[in-house]
Amino acid sequence: MKIEDLWHALRGGTVETQRRVDAHHPLDIYADFEPPERPGLVLFCPSQPPDYQPLKSIGIERRQRQDGRWTLRVFLEEPKLIGVFTELCRDIIDSTRIGIDPARAGSVVLARIERWRSLFLADSAGLDRSAMRGLIGELLVLETRLLEQLGPDEAVYAWTGPLRTAQDFRLPSGQRIEVKAVDRDADEVTINGLSQLDGGGDPIQLAVVRLEDTGRDAPDALTVSLLVGRLRTRLADSPSALQVFNSMLRFVGWDDADEGSRVVVRLVRIDEHEVNALFPRLIPGTVPPGVVAATYRITLPTPVIRQ
Repeated sequence: MKIEDLWHALRGGTVETQRRVDAHHPLDIYADFEPPERPGLVLFCPSQPPDYQPLKSIGIERRQRQDGRWTLRVFLEEPKLIGVFTELCRDIIDSTRIGIDPARAGSVVLARIERWRSLFLADSAGLDRSAMRGLIGELLVLETRLLEQLGPDEAVYAWTGPLRTAQDFRLPSGQRIEVKAVDRDADEVTINGLSQLDGGGDPIQLAVVRLEDTGRDAPDALTVSLLVGRLRTRLADSPSALQVFNSMLRFVGWDDADEGSRVVVRLVRIDEHEVNALFPRLIPGTVPPGVVAATYRITLPTPVIRQ
């Protein structure tokens, strides 16, 4: 069961405030919910977790129980960050499934939180032209592909790029999608890192969004502001999806007060490339020993074209 489903069940209960996240998980990790609206995650561990740095957006509590065990509780204090907090909890649960000594579980969980610190403390600094084009590409994939395919909640939850995951979208089926926004006639794209085209065993697709610059009053002109407004309208009947969408915009660096119309483009088409064993890429399993990072360019194969 998803962590958000566990919170929903606990929210509607009258007695139960905690529920184990997974009967098969090797650690004692429980979903936690404190009324009126404070979801969280609790780890029960045999030894005292280390000291930690507090965050203004999430609370962290460390307590010793009467039986000598310790609890490490992480809970949300800023409701508008529910989207990123949900992903943090998923990350904690998934990253502790294999090879974790229960005695070190507290340290591991706090280390994962530290990795996410920059997201919770981030202040919007505005987007440059390249970042705006990239955001337009992701929003177009969300709007034209995933909303119809998945529905509002699953489509928005699949948008993980703002959380700095390896790929921009992770669908419920396991399918991953990496989005690249390029000029209309571009025949190359830049791949940032060895993990960007590595699905880790899941199917992965490269979506190449071809854009051309145009005028603000031109037919089919698009800006970030226009796309954000259109998507908010489509999500208006799904409050949870709209809340997550707005959280993701914050973490990608978007500010509604920004001059989002200074990048004006028109969508030419979206090319979809299935990334398989024949696709040109560098991933950890194919590079020589000792190569731990790489940024490289690839020539795009002939695409499957969808108008």
